[in-house]
Amino acid sequence: MKESRTYKYESPLVKERRKRRRKKIFLVLLAVLLIAIPVLSLITWKDRIPFFQKAQNGETVAVTVLYVSDGDTILAEFPDGSKEHVRLLLIDAPESVHPEEEKNTEKGRQAAAFLKELLPVGTTVYLEYDSNERTFDRYGRLLAYVWLTETTSVEHRYIKENMVNAILLSKGYASYYPYDEGKIAKRAYKKVLEGIR
Repeated sequence: MKESRTYKYESPLVKERRKRRRKKIFLVLLAVLLIAIPVLSLITWKDRIPFFQKAQNGETVAVTVLYVSDGDTILAEFPDGSKEHVRLLLIDAPESVHPEEEKNTEKGRQAAAFLKELLPVGTTVYLEYDSNERTFDRYGRLLAYVWLTETTSVEHRYIKENMVNAILLSKGYASYYPYDEGKIAKRAYKKVLEGIR
């Protein structure tokens, strides 16, 4: 005996409505995906970059001073919890913690003491990199301009009062130290720091 099949009749109008509804749902899902994928990829891409790389030219990154190593180097903690030794760009303070004791000087100890007083543990300072690329010296220290304020400026007086690099120079605790000139992008800072002596 043959099974009888029953067919439900749908009017063309009902079929058309169902087709339009499916099309609307598809378009909504497609729009959500087109918006969500770039946003999610941007969020995860930014999170993969170490925090100290995120500062662009002219921007600063707030860090916490954990320790002053010597007259031109600090240990800083970034908002993501990472820690880096930061070497102040374009200056050089006399030695104070060199493994060879005879290389350490009284002026170096004074420079370190001044920097410890200027930047006590827990102080928030603002790092600005010389260019969009983060740069390290041969000892693996991150090179940066260290600011007491979040706002930076190329105005001479502002630099002398708010950039730690310039303050150390103006107080006589450090001397101007030109790094590889090809890497120095902030010519305005270089000119001010070079002129302090």
